[in-house]
Amino acid sequence: MRIKRALEKMSVPLLSILIAMLAGSAVILVCGYSPIAAYSSLLRGAFGSFRSCMGTLEKCVPLIFCGLAAMAAFKSGIFNIGLEGQVVVGAIAYILTGLQTSFLPMPLHVLVCIASAMLAGGSWALIAGMMKVFCKANEVVSTIMLNYIALNLAEYLFSGPFMAEGTIPQSEALEPEKMLPAIWTGSKITWAFAIACGMILLTGVFYRYTVAGYNMIAAGDNDKAAEAGGIRMNQARLMSMTMSGAIAGMAGGMLVAATYGRYVIGMSAGYGFDGMAIAVLGQNSAVGVFLSSILFGGLRTGSLSMAMFEGIPSELVSILQGLIILTVSAPLLIKSFRVKSRRKKR
Repeated sequence: MRIKRALEKMSVPLLSILIAMLAGSAVILVCGYSPIAAYSSLLRGAFGSFRSCMGTLEKCVPLIFCGLAAMAAFKSGIFNIGLEGQVVVGAIAYILTGLQTSFLPMPLHVLVCIASAMLAGGSWALIAGMMKVFCKANEVVSTIMLNYIALNLAEYLFSGPFMAEGTIPQSEALEPEKMLPAIWTGSKITWAFAIACGMILLTGVFYRYTVAGYNMIAAGDNDKAAEAGGIRMNQARLMSMTMSGAIAGMAGGMLVAATYGRYVIGMSAGYGFDGMAIAVLGQNSAVGVFLSSILFGGLRTGSLSMAMFEGIPSELVSILQGLIILTVSAPLLIKSFRVKSRRKKR
């Protein structure tokens, strides 16, 4: 019975990916390229060698955090469209804290900076959560507006008072020894990947075995029944939104700590919106988010191979990624088609 349920759960995202690949093939053909050559190059670039696999896993780190952040909001029935802004404020908090606490030893320095990034991201998301709970504001609108505020705040800070020397709008760099090192010598994978895997485990345990996690899920499944059962809906929503923002803030922190070593304008572009697609594709489960993140990390890595070896323009690669995101973000539509087809057979 469990195996049957698992297969049914997996069928929707797999069908979504298949439809996206077929639609992408049509676009590639219309533009005069070979879909087989394009997809072969994409697979080779993402998983064709040990080095490419390491590159894909490296790209997965911020995607895992953003997917978990989106999942945390979706579990309670909240649409947190502000992940992008929460990633940005988390990165801002991480770099500013890191520059001011460079005197701390390495493990403590990272912990303090991560706590700062989580606090910033959680607080930023809590603004939208409080507006929803106390002012009945639509969280979709408020989080989108907060995205713009966060992006413009970052642009002001790092092209103004905290800008590094030079003409590029960016912050000062962390000391090399304060960045997260590779797990082993010569590897692209840093300890940020291990932290992301630890967060997957913690999130899965939280929703499966804790009362607070159960309350959040119940609030998202049926708010009226949950309230009748004694669950405080406002508290559950605020906790969910804060948790979502805190995890997104960690994504921004890891971009600074493991990838860039500083804040660079535009470094978080697309991660927040990819995170929502990853959560939906992963069926709002921690393991599903991990697997979906590998897929999206492979798309980001493999697209470079498509452009380099097959001569496919980067704009076409972006269209392909957009088609996949669009399709995998609508598994409920596919599920409804399946239900209707079953009814017709009956």
